[in-house]
Amino acid sequence: MSRAVLLRANATATARFFRVLGDPTRLKILELLTAGQRPVGELVALVGQPQPRVSTHLACLRHCGFVSTERHGKEVVYRLAFNGLESVLDRAADALIPIAERLATCTRIGPDWV
Repeated sequence: MSRAVLLRANATATARFFRVLGDPTRLKILELLTAGQRPVGELVALVGQPQPRVSTHLACLRHCGFVSTERHGKEVVYRLAFNGLESVLDRAADALIPIAERLATCTRIGPDWV
């Protein structure tokens, strides 16, 4: 089955995939995890958001299958849950270069997307 057919058949899942990537905090967490697994405390410090907010985003990422966890003693370590996400993020970064200014000034998506 072709990718185009799969995307049409699973439009809701595809839209949700991109919606997960559409949040700046979740995107930052995923970008940090492309370098390797990280404990929650380290993610909180690097993201620069309050711990409860980061935990809420991590719960979303875990529920949706983007990250997995492993307990090391009292510490919970997060990692990317599937291969290929780093490639998606890299390709998205390349794709937005010609439209970055428009994206930065867009007000049609909503004020809180930036």
